Amino acid sequence: MSEHSSEFDLIRRYFTDGYPHNENIRLSNGDDASIIIVPTDMDLAQSIDTQVADVHFPANAPAHLIASRALRCAVSDLAAMGAWPQGFHLALTLAKADEEWLASFATGLKQTAHELGIALLGGDTTSGPITVITIAVQGLLPQNERLVRSGAQAGDDIWLSGSIGAATLALDSVIHEPARQTEFTQAYYHPQVHIAFGQLLLTVASACLDISDGLLQDAAHIAKQSKVTMHIKAEWIPTAVPISNCHWSRCLTGGDDYQLLFTAPPEYRSRIEAFATTVELDQCQRIGHVIDAAANVELCHNGLPLILATSGYQHF
Repeated sequence: MSEHSSEFDLIRRYFTDGYPHNENIRLSNGDDASIIIVPTDMDLAQSIDTQVADVHFPANAPAHLIASRALRCAVSDLAAMGAWPQGFHLALTLAKADEEWLASFATGLKQTAHELGIALLGGDTTSGPITVITIAVQGLLPQNERLVRSGAQAGDDIWLSGSIGAATLALDSVIHEPARQTEFTQAYYHPQVHIAFGQLLLTVASACLDISDGLLQDAAHIAKQSKVTMHIKAEWIPTAVPISNCHWSRCLTGGDDYQLLFTAPPEYRSRIEAFATTVELDQCQRIGHVIDAAANVELCHNGLPLILATSGYQHF
């Protein structure tokens, strides 16, 4: 970080104390880099996520909600790998150092960090034309164990950890009334992060990812990397609105759900259902099966092909 006193004042005030700590941290905030102890029987998983104002969240949304969403979205990548969250770095770009905004942001960040059990290891602050939040997360996995996108096999079941669509259906409200809290905006600002469930899936799942860009588009990532076809039954998908609703298709393509989409051999059905009960997932459901065919996603409704106008969120 630059030797600018006001920057260090901000860091000390809002990003030093009050965050979780764990025994794997040898050194965190206050030096040029953090130092982490990786246990000899563990692997380190890392991911990074960037959110830009008025692209990924409304610039005028309450800062504590922006912080909650940003950290949850980043940690969800660890859950999708089956990793235990260990720590995160924060890079924050702001047009101005607004004390009230920073205090609110730090409050939301600390609360979410405690909920997810992840420590703040360090980071950087800088000035820029718009607010940009970059969070790099890391977690620990049993050595040589992980959930990846490339392991799906023909005959596997396709599972979804919970209902999708609420976050994308909240967008109109979020954009026009950022501070308004409803059932759907709750799903947008506070997406579920399935850390414990992801760790349980290490023993049964053949492939896994978290849904950020829409069910169909993200299912295509598993299909491509596993070289299989994902055959999905529309009537089996748990969605925020019923299939008869005119907004139903958005539930499959809108993204921002962060539910886990995973595949597993049929012999693990009862074990997966037991895992879902253990972590209190009410809507963890099978939504299709894997076919040995060219990398593709097939969506059917009552046995008939169903084609939607778009597959998901496009970043560019």
